[in-house]
Amino acid sequence: MTIFKNSFFVEKNPTIINFPITNVDLREYLSEEVQAVHKNTTYDLIANDDKPSEGSYQIHVLHHGTGKWYELQDLQVTDILPQMIMLSEVYIQIWKRRDNDETSQQGA
Repeated sequence: MTIFKNSFFVEKNPTIINFPITNVDLREYLSEEVQAVHKNTTYDLIANDDKPSEGSYQIHVLHHGTGKWYELQDLQVTDILPQMIMLSEVYIQIWKRRDNDETSQQGA
């Protein structure tokens, strides 16, 4: 019996990890000076920029008015589910600190 290895598909990472995108406490990553100034250290992801590939740029952006996530690629804009945001290679992320009176964030 001969066993053939699949040489047509190479998976980068066989493990899918689902990271939270809202209500993330980043206190342990902030300096003591920043922690002293800002008592609330909870952040929400508002933009996620993918690594540029072959001249094409792709970014995920949260629309605050509707709480929906959009994928912008060159001149095309499409809806995207929040669960799909962290499945791509990330180049830059933009996080917004929650105000003390914010209790929930749409879009997650």
